[in-house]
Amino acid sequence: NSYPHAKTSISMLTLKEILREPYTMTPFPGFEQVNIDFSQLQSIMFQQEPSWKSALSNVKGIYLITDITNGKLYVGSAYGENAFWNRWNEYSQNGHGGNIVLKRLISSYGKEYADNFRFSILETRSMNAEDDAIIMREQYWKQILASKEHGYNAN
Repeated sequence: NSYPHAKTSISMLTLKEILREPYTMTPFPGFEQVNIDFSQLQSIMFQQEPSWKSALSNVKGIYLITDITNGKLYVGSAYGENAFWNRWNEYSQNGHGGNIVLKRLISSYGKEYADNFRFSILETRSMNAEDDAIIMREQYWKQILASKEHGYNAN
């Protein structure tokens, strides 16, 4: 069995510290500074961290997922209700966000493979921006970063 059971493992554990306050994420650093790994993304979404939720819900834009094991990139767009927040919440749930190529990867290697992903923001726009304009910018970034030819974008 690869997972320890509490009954048989409790004697091997040492309590180091009890936090006075629950552990929380650092506040939202600004769109130009977002560069988080998958576990951080999951924590932000699980805790519904207010500064992150507010920032990511109020802009549309283009994001980048980098696979740190091989350098492959995935360029995606966030628009619609709560834009980045809803889109990235999908990734936190399943590791692939519905993307065909990432879905195949997660299916082959398990959700743990998403631990290799880093999430960053390439560009933001007002929530008033037309969705078609966001999609055009997504295509621009796919071309610039060659994420169709050398990454995880299929279209």
